[in-house]
Amino acid sequence: MAMRITDEKLSAIIESCFYNSDGLSNRPNHIYELNKIGYKAQKEYAIELLSEWKKPLYLVAGNHDSYYVMHGGAYIVEDICEVIDNAVYVGESMGDIEINDIKFNLWHGIDGSSYATSYRVQKLIEAFTGGEKPQILLCGHTHKQGYFFERNIHAFSGGALSRQSKFMKGKKLANHSGFWIIEMNVKDKEILSVKSEWFPFYK
Repeated sequence: MAMRITDEKLSAIIESCFYNSDGLSNRPNHIYELNKIGYKAQKEYAIELLSEWKKPLYLVAGNHDSYYVMHGGAYIVEDICEVIDNAVYVGESMGDIEINDIKFNLWHGIDGSSYATSYRVQKLIEAFTGGEKPQILLCGHTHKQGYFFERNIHAFSGGALSRQSKFMKGKKLANHSGFWIIEMNVKDKEILSVKSEWFPFYK
Protein backbone atom coordinates (compact mmCIF):
# COMPACT_ATOMS: atom_id res chain seq x y z
CA MET A 1 0.00 0.00 0.00
CA ALA A 2 1.81 3.15 -1.17
CA MET A 3 1.00 6.60 0.20
CA ARG A 4 1.96 10.07 -0.88
CA ILE A 5 1.73 12.46 2.08
CA THR A 6 1.90 16.18 1.36
CA ASP A 7 1.79 19.36 3.41
CA GLU A 8 3.20 22.86 2.95
CA LYS A 9 6.73 21.78 3.84
CA LEU A 10 7.19 18.15 3.01
CA SER A 11 6.43 15.59 0.37
CA ALA A 12 7.34 11.96 0.98
CA ILE A 13 6.54 8.50 -0.26
CA ILE A 14 5.86 6.02 2.49
CA GLU A 15 5.42 2.31 1.99
CA SER A 16 3.08 0.70 4.50
CA CYS A 17 3.66 -2.97 3.95
CA PHE A 18 1.45 -5.83 5.08
CA TYR A 19 4.09 -8.47 4.56
CA ASN A 20 3.54 -12.18 5.15
CA SER A 21 6.09 -14.92 5.29
CA ASP A 22 4.15 -18.12 4.81
CA GLY A 23 5.29 -20.25 7.69
CA LEU A 24 4.36 -23.92 7.43
CA SER A 25 0.70 -23.73 8.39
CA ASN A 26 -1.57 -26.71 8.96
CA ARG A 27 -3.90 -25.72 6.11
CA PRO A 28 -4.30 -28.76 3.83
CA ASN A 29 -1.67 -28.90 1.08
CA HIS A 30 -0.29 -25.47 1.99
CA ILE A 31 3.29 -26.66 2.22
CA TYR A 32 3.12 -27.95 -1.37
CA GLU A 33 2.40 -24.40 -2.56
CA LEU A 34 5.65 -23.03 -1.11
CA ASN A 35 8.91 -22.62 -2.97
CA LYS A 36 10.81 -21.39 0.13
CA ILE A 37 10.59 -23.88 2.98
CA GLY A 38 11.35 -22.98 6.56
CA TYR A 39 12.31 -19.97 8.64
CA LYS A 40 15.80 -19.39 7.20
CA ALA A 41 14.79 -19.65 3.54
CA GLN A 42 11.71 -17.45 3.94
CA LYS A 43 13.56 -14.86 5.99
CA GLU A 44 16.44 -14.59 3.51
CA TYR A 45 14.07 -14.34 0.55
CA ALA A 46 12.01 -11.63 2.26
CA ILE A 47 15.15 -9.62 3.02
CA GLU A 48 16.29 -9.96 -0.59
CA LEU A 49 12.99 -8.65 -1.95
CA LEU A 50 12.29 -5.93 0.61
CA SER A 51 15.84 -4.57 0.42
CA GLU A 52 15.08 -3.40 -3.11
CA TRP A 53 12.75 -0.75 -1.63
CA LYS A 54 14.88 2.21 -0.49
CA LYS A 55 12.19 4.37 1.12
CA PRO A 56 10.76 3.82 4.63
CA LEU A 57 9.07 0.48 5.30
CA TYR A 58 6.66 -0.08 8.18
CA LEU A 59 5.82 -3.73 8.79
CA VAL A 60 3.31 -5.61 10.90
CA ALA A 61 3.32 -9.38 11.26
CA GLY A 62 0.35 -11.41 10.06
CA ASN A 63 -1.21 -14.78 10.74
CA HIS A 64 1.23 -16.75 8.56
CA ASP A 65 4.19 -15.05 10.23
CA SER A 66 2.85 -16.16 13.61
CA TYR A 67 3.52 -19.81 12.71
CA TYR A 68 7.13 -19.29 13.74
CA VAL A 69 6.09 -17.64 17.01
CA MET A 70 3.80 -20.52 17.95
CA HIS A 71 6.22 -23.26 16.91
CA GLY A 72 9.54 -21.87 18.07
CA GLY A 73 9.24 -18.39 19.53
CA ALA A 74 10.78 -16.74 16.45
CA TYR A 75 9.45 -13.32 15.45
CA ILE A 76 10.35 -13.45 11.77
CA VAL A 77 9.10 -9.98 10.79
CA GLU A 78 10.97 -8.32 13.66
CA ASP A 79 14.09 -10.29 12.66
CA ILE A 80 13.72 -9.12 9.05
CA CYS A 81 13.43 -5.48 10.15
CA GLU A 82 16.66 -5.76 12.16
CA VAL A 83 18.52 -6.50 8.93
CA ILE A 84 16.94 -3.87 6.65
CA ASP A 85 18.03 -0.34 7.62
CA ASN A 86 14.91 1.45 6.34
CA ALA A 87 12.43 -1.07 7.82
CA VAL A 88 10.54 -0.45 11.06
CA TYR A 89 8.87 -3.29 12.95
CA VAL A 90 5.46 -2.02 14.10
CA GLY A 91 4.13 -5.08 15.94
CA GLU A 92 2.44 -8.46 15.91
CA SER A 93 -0.81 -8.17 13.96
CA MET A 94 -1.26 -4.46 14.73
CA GLY A 95 0.53 -1.29 15.73
CA ASP A 96 0.60 2.51 15.59
CA ILE A 97 2.98 4.81 13.75
CA GLU A 98 3.08 8.59 13.40
CA ILE A 99 4.08 10.33 10.18
CA ASN A 100 3.93 14.09 9.71
CA ASP A 101 2.00 14.31 13.02
CA ILE A 102 -0.68 12.01 11.61
CA LYS A 103 -1.50 8.83 13.56
CA PHE A 104 -1.75 5.60 11.57
CA ASN A 105 -2.91 2.22 12.79
CA LEU A 106 -1.69 -0.81 10.83
CA TRP A 107 -3.98 -3.72 11.54
CA HIS A 108 -3.72 -7.24 10.17
CA GLY A 109 -5.90 -9.23 12.51
CA ILE A 110 -6.50 -12.96 12.82
CA ASP A 111 -10.21 -13.03 12.03
CA GLY A 112 -11.82 -14.03 8.74
CA SER A 113 -13.80 -12.37 5.99
CA SER A 114 -17.15 -10.83 6.86
CA TYR A 115 -20.42 -11.22 4.98
CA ALA A 116 -19.98 -7.71 3.58
CA THR A 117 -16.66 -6.08 2.63
CA SER A 118 -17.28 -3.06 4.85
CA TYR A 119 -18.49 -4.89 7.98
CA ARG A 120 -15.12 -6.04 9.30
CA VAL A 121 -13.61 -2.57 9.02
CA GLN A 122 -16.68 -0.90 10.51
CA LYS A 123 -16.60 -3.15 13.58
CA LEU A 124 -12.91 -2.40 14.10
CA ILE A 125 -13.59 1.34 13.89
CA GLU A 126 -16.32 0.95 16.51
CA ALA A 127 -13.84 -0.77 18.83
CA PHE A 128 -11.52 2.25 19.08
CA THR A 129 -12.10 4.48 22.10
CA GLY A 130 -12.01 8.21 21.49
CA GLY A 131 -8.51 8.86 22.79
CA GLU A 132 -6.86 6.03 20.86
CA LYS A 133 -8.45 6.56 17.45
CA PRO A 134 -6.06 6.79 14.51
CA GLN A 135 -6.61 9.26 11.71
CA ILE A 136 -5.69 6.61 9.14
CA LEU A 137 -6.51 2.91 9.51
CA LEU A 138 -4.84 0.41 7.16
CA CYS A 139 -6.27 -3.12 7.24
CA GLY A 140 -4.90 -6.34 5.81
CA HIS A 141 -5.47 -10.11 6.05
CA THR A 142 -8.77 -10.73 4.23
CA HIS A 143 -7.56 -9.82 0.70
CA LYS A 144 -10.41 -7.31 0.29
CA GLN A 145 -10.14 -3.71 -0.87
CA GLY A 146 -12.28 -0.77 0.15
CA TYR A 147 -12.27 2.77 1.51
CA PHE A 148 -14.53 3.82 4.38
CA PHE A 149 -14.85 7.04 6.38
CA GLU A 150 -16.34 6.58 9.84
CA ARG A 151 -15.80 8.43 13.14
CA ASN A 152 -13.40 10.77 11.34
CA ILE A 153 -11.15 7.82 10.48
CA HIS A 154 -10.01 7.26 6.90
CA ALA A 155 -9.98 3.45 6.68
CA PHE A 156 -8.50 1.39 3.86
CA SER A 157 -8.76 -2.33 3.35
CA GLY A 158 -5.58 -3.14 1.49
CA GLY A 159 -6.51 -5.91 -0.96
CA ALA A 160 -3.79 -8.38 -1.89
CA LEU A 161 -0.62 -8.52 -3.93
CA SER A 162 -1.28 -12.22 -4.47
CA ARG A 163 -3.66 -13.81 -6.93
CA GLN A 164 -6.63 -15.93 -6.00
CA SER A 165 -5.67 -19.17 -4.23
CA LYS A 166 -7.23 -22.62 -4.37
CA PHE A 167 -7.90 -22.33 -0.64
CA MET A 168 -9.89 -19.09 -0.91
CA LYS A 169 -11.69 -20.23 -4.04
CA GLY A 170 -12.67 -23.41 -2.25
CA LYS A 171 -14.09 -21.32 0.59
CA LYS A 172 -15.95 -19.11 -1.94
CA LEU A 173 -13.98 -16.06 -0.79
CA ALA A 174 -13.17 -13.21 -3.15
CA ASN A 175 -9.56 -12.09 -3.61
CA HIS A 176 -9.12 -8.44 -4.60
CA SER A 177 -5.72 -8.36 -6.31
CA GLY A 178 -4.26 -4.88 -6.51
CA PHE A 179 -2.91 -1.96 -4.48
CA TRP A 180 -3.83 1.53 -3.32
CA ILE A 181 -2.04 4.81 -3.94
CA ILE A 182 -3.24 7.33 -1.38
CA GLU A 183 -2.53 11.05 -1.39
CA MET A 184 -3.25 13.16 1.67
CA ASN A 185 -3.12 16.90 2.16
CA VAL A 186 -1.96 17.57 5.72
CA LYS A 187 -1.75 20.86 7.59
CA ASP A 188 -1.37 21.59 11.32
CA LYS A 189 -1.73 17.92 12.26
CA GLU A 190 -5.03 17.62 10.41
CA ILE A 191 -5.93 15.77 7.23
CA LEU A 192 -7.59 18.28 4.92
CA SER A 193 -8.37 15.83 2.13
CA VAL A 194 -7.69 12.29 0.98
CA LYS A 195 -7.44 11.17 -2.63
CA SER A 196 -7.15 7.44 -3.25
CA GLU A 197 -6.79 5.35 -6.38
CA TRP A 198 -7.12 1.57 -6.62
CA PHE A 199 -4.98 -0.30 -9.15
CA PRO A 200 -6.39 -3.80 -9.81
CA PHE A 201 -4.45 -6.46 -11.64
CA TYR A 202 -5.53 -9.80 -13.05
CA LYS A 203 -2.49 -11.19 -14.90
